[in-house]
Amino acid sequence: MNRIGITGGRGFIGKYLIMELKKQGLNVLTFDLPRNNLLNPKENNLKKFVKENDVIIHAAAVNRGTDLEVISGSVVATYNLISAMIKFKSRAKLIFLSSIQAETGTLYGQSKKLAEIMLENFSARYKIPVSILRLTNVFGEGCKPFYNSAVATFCHQAANGQKLTVDSKSKNRKMNLVYIGDLVKMISEEIFAKRTKNFYFKRVSVKNLITIGDLAKLIMSFKNIDSQKIKGKFNKDLHKTYLSYI
Repeated sequence: MNRIGITGGRGFIGKYLIMELKKQGLNVLTFDLPRNNLLNPKENNLKKFVKENDVIIHAAAVNRGTDLEVISGSVVATYNLISAMIKFKSRAKLIFLSSIQAETGTLYGQSKKLAEIMLENFSARYKIPVSILRLTNVFGEGCKPFYNSAVATFCHQAANGQKLTVDSKSKNRKMNLVYIGDLVKMISEEIFAKRTKNFYFKRVSVKNLITIGDLAKLIMSFKNIDSQKIKGKFNKDLHKTYLSYI
């Protein structure tokens, strides 16, 4: 099992994942824009992608855009991928990177939830191994600020001398944060995991639970602290992230 296909390889998680898998000596094939588009794929390219890989990690998604773009980015892209697997008789293990937003009523969250349902049915009907990893808030060096990560936004603002603003409704809301380095190791382990059942679901979270208000204060404190005095893995990972925006 050394041929790994990745959709969304140009995204934040995808880039780290590719680096980790290549470090392990695995062959990685991506299916990405601009050459390949899961919303309107070239059949020969998609055929090659689903047939030549032992494992497919489906990380591609759209979480910003029109309603149609957001829905299509999860639902249509996933449908096209599994349809190709059925048509070309691919037996690849499929790992889907979902989102904690699937537990909310947002359009993006509901599109992720629908993709999860489609994949569970696909696994049951065609006896294909499918693992769904529902990710909580992922952070790390290189994550895009003002996009979908409070950590990235706060780090960017603090590193550039800007004011961090947290509204009163949000400051006490708790977030479970997962460092990108830890996440790619979890995904890597899932590639080789032996499951007794074809379908597997995991809500990926760790013990890094912090309120948004405390997160902002902690990040702001980094500009006046000696890195040697920072204790704890989470604080060190957060500090490394902060430094990447300076």
